[in-house]
Amino acid sequence: MPFPHSLGSNLSMKLNHLVVFAFLACSGQQLFAGAPNFILIYADDLGYADTSVQMMDDDPTTRNSFIRTPGLDRLAAIGTRFSTAYAPTPTCTGSRLSIQFGKSSARMQYRNVFDVLSSVQRPNGYDDEVTIAEMLKASGKRYVTAMFGKGCSTMGRFDEAGYDVTDEGPGEPGGNGNGHGSYWDVKKKTPFPKDNPKRLHSLRKDSVAFINQYAGKQPFFLMVSHYAAHIPHMATRGAIERNKKRWIQEGRDVEKIDEEKSSVNREIVYAAMVEEMDMNVVALLDALEEQGQLENTYIIFTSDNGGGQSDRREVDGEKRRFNGPLQEGKRSLYEGGIRVPTVISGPMIQAGAQCDVPIVQWDFLPTFHDLSGSESPLPDGVDGGSLRDVFSQGNSGIVNRAAPGIVHHYTCHYHPPISSIIIGDYKLMRHLNSGEIKLFNIKTDYQEQVDLAAAMPGRAESMDAVRANYVKEVDGGTTAQVREALYDLMDHFGESAKKAFHKKLALLKAQNPADFEKQKATLLTELNAKLFKNEMNKERCRRQAKHTSWRDSAPKQDAEKYVRSTWVDYTGE
Repeated sequence: MPFPHSLGSNLSMKLNHLVVFAFLACSGQQLFAGAPNFILIYADDLGYADTSVQMMDDDPTTRNSFIRTPGLDRLAAIGTRFSTAYAPTPTCTGSRLSIQFGKSSARMQYRNVFDVLSSVQRPNGYDDEVTIAEMLKASGKRYVTAMFGKGCSTMGRFDEAGYDVTDEGPGEPGGNGNGHGSYWDVKKKTPFPKDNPKRLHSLRKDSVAFINQYAGKQPFFLMVSHYAAHIPHMATRGAIERNKKRWIQEGRDVEKIDEEKSSVNREIVYAAMVEEMDMNVVALLDALEEQGQLENTYIIFTSDNGGGQSDRREVDGEKRRFNGPLQEGKRSLYEGGIRVPTVISGPMIQAGAQCDVPIVQWDFLPTFHDLSGSESPLPDGVDGGSLRDVFSQGNSGIVNRAAPGIVHHYTCHYHPPISSIIIGDYKLMRHLNSGEIKLFNIKTDYQEQVDLAAAMPGRAESMDAVRANYVKEVDGGTTAQVREALYDLMDHFGESAKKAFHKKLALLKAQNPADFEKQKATLLTELNAKLFKNEMNKERCRRQAKHTSWRDSAPKQDAEKYVRSTWVDYTGE
């Protein structure tokens, strides 16, 4: 059946508006001859070992033993696997801002999902920043730009940020958010068509249609931002049955295989979803080949943070998360939360190779600026560096960044707050509650098993100083500032809720219904639920401030127990 595109008319309209570019004659094409195309395929919550591509030649645990991604296998065969590639943050929003602007999350002042300090530091938002699309539009090379899929509500709409073609629906100021990966119509909570879960196949069709319209006619930048592999996990029935059959054929555990909530069924559904996302890679490669543009196109496949789907293993008597050989996953500054599967192909990039030079997603904007031959200067304040030398020289290449290293500054008020810096082969981490420091050689010990801080105090001290100076220079924020912003925000929410209550109560008094007291009680119950939630958030933040775990948040149940023991309902007086 055809996809019921509630967004399709909007997409078609934008494509029609841009068709004027397609008539360019050969003389006009010479103006941008040689300017390459760029495709950025951005997965959501995809872990380091969640594909069938082995990211490290010497470690078979860096590929998934069950999930199959033939498209990504094909991309790796014509391109290079970047074994040490980093997302800007361990959660999505900060990464999605950072990748667009070529700046670290500390400089962007958005470090984690629901960053309460960001609106204090950036009350006017990010309209003064330059996106990848806007940078390419200003290159003088006649780039046409498109973005399909999950956006970044903090940033706003992508069709107002340099992207000519998007699949954003009208009347949605935040563009496409997480909800668009859960429902077909977010406002009505309409489920997806059975043949298009998580928009996997409409994203594939829209992106291929864009390539077929513009490839070979003018240079383009296409970003396909998938909602997979974020929860809720879903796939077509055919993909699930195909993977279930293979699961059984491989002699894997079949206990409770047909129970929806069983671990076996969850693994099968996850594999089916990733497989269907990978079909987008296959389709894009096919389209580029048909248009004769594969060799003139840089294709980047990567993820916005470490895996949300993690293995649980017992280590030293405690259950820990792992993504392949990497410790932890999404929400953590251990490698499993920030090191992501990354495969890149394109002109001068070695086929079938592995590159171990550390790169970060805020390198992409300056890389595109360099490779496009832009006639405009690089935007101010960019932290990243061009990957041209690494693309052409592999492990012999270097990246010259404005930033002193790869900095991850995670001041989260509900997860372990950690700030880290990678310089060369070493990674330093500082716990922002306890002040404790860890140091790892992530080239030889990417599993982060041997803490070198005590053995190499000089290196630890110097790296920590570089990290601290950079964070201070860019006003990256402190945990104390974050907590204060959280308390202020919860108090603001509370006062707003009380004002709304009194306004409704005044209206109710004017109406004087027979069940006045009952309706008033209902309003008070609703208000107190909101006030209790606000106080819970504050108490969790207070407890997290004293929590020194590197892996887990302060127990939510302890905060709730305390708040309930001291809670007094607001009476409206």
